[in-house]
Amino acid sequence: MTTTVLAGLVGVVGLAACGGDGGDERLIRVPTDAPTIAEALKRAKPGATIEIAAGTYNEALDVTVDRITIRGEDRNAVILDGEHKLSNGVSVAADDVAVENLTVRNYLQNGVVFNGVSAATDDGNSGDSVVYGTGDAVLTGYRVSYVTTYNNGLYGIYAFASRDGLIEHSWASGHPDSGLYVGQCQPCNVVIIDSIAEQNAIGYFGTNASGGVVVARSEFRRNRLGIAPNSQDMERLAPQAEAVFVGNVVADNDDPSAPAIPEGYFGSGIAVGGGTKNRILRNLVTGHSRAGIELLTMDGYIPRGNRFEGNVLSDNATDILFAATDLTDAGENCFVGNQLATSLPADIETLMPCDAAAKSFTMPRSPQTAPPPKVDYRKIPAPADQPTMPETARRATAGAGEIPTVDIDSIGVPTQ
Repeated sequence: MTTTVLAGLVGVVGLAACGGDGGDERLIRVPTDAPTIAEALKRAKPGATIEIAAGTYNEALDVTVDRITIRGEDRNAVILDGEHKLSNGVSVAADDVAVENLTVRNYLQNGVVFNGVSAATDDGNSGDSVVYGTGDAVLTGYRVSYVTTYNNGLYGIYAFASRDGLIEHSWASGHPDSGLYVGQCQPCNVVIIDSIAEQNAIGYFGTNASGGVVVARSEFRRNRLGIAPNSQDMERLAPQAEAVFVGNVVADNDDPSAPAIPEGYFGSGIAVGGGTKNRILRNLVTGHSRAGIELLTMDGYIPRGNRFEGNVLSDNATDILFAATDLTDAGENCFVGNQLATSLPADIETLMPCDAAAKSFTMPRSPQTAPPPKVDYRKIPAPADQPTMPETARRATAGAGEIPTVDIDSIGVPTQ
């Protein structure tokens, strides 16, 4: 039976003609109609599209209007540059917003950030009892398409307390936290697909990101850590649960020229830090000096109920490493059909099978690896030009639009 994941539907509204009564313009061109992007945002009403001509814009954008699209004419020629002085490139505190076809670089904090706390507060949710990322206390609907982010001071693309999202055909490099981040949402209902995270501290980081998370057909390479679903008390909604990682290339995530992880971790492809009920399926995992796939305890949370199936692992110091702090509930994690040469404990698919009871084993000693020295993220080389958004992919309606259904079973192991 084919398994599908529906990452959520967000309503769309037809794009009206340019102009309109009361200044309700549906297409605002920068700099033709507005001299700056910030000025265009002041004029934008729900349903508007802001089109940005080629150029470098030293602006920090605050988006507070629902159902709009911010689109560059050319991904590589429309550049938001914070000059290492401005905080965030595009900061979104509104529902149903799309950011497309541009480059965001050199901001002190984040390239593109969706802030569900600010969005929910604007909708009347506030107070100590509010759990942001659940119920109505959440940003609903976001999309990042054909966006390049690099050399920002924290994250490339960051979605916090946000639901119903799509990150596609995007690039993130040179970030000292992570290139792609999803956190504190339940359910998240987000698809990350056909994207690349390279030379970050961490490629994908998903702290307490649970329910409907799909990361597929993407590349995580030359980071210090590739993919990390994780549970932590620094954010609410722990433990993390129910994400799918399928058909990704996870390669050489032990690059000493990438920015350092603050805790010093180094050298694994996929590390499940206290995450639960995740499925790691048919990924190609190669070239790691610590482990290809690792399970470890994080912030007191033990990884439980995770399924690892059909992954192809090679050229790792250890292909699969079980490094939790104790054996409590170890049998709830299972391994089947993976191609591997080494594991700790040895013969892990026999000890922790998916179709039979787990066997007892002695806890292996976790390898100790010293992380390389820190590097300055601002000096990570800029990426090459990336494919610009095809005209056929540019939606006629403003906003995030419909999030795709991902056919999990149709995605096989990639070739590098």
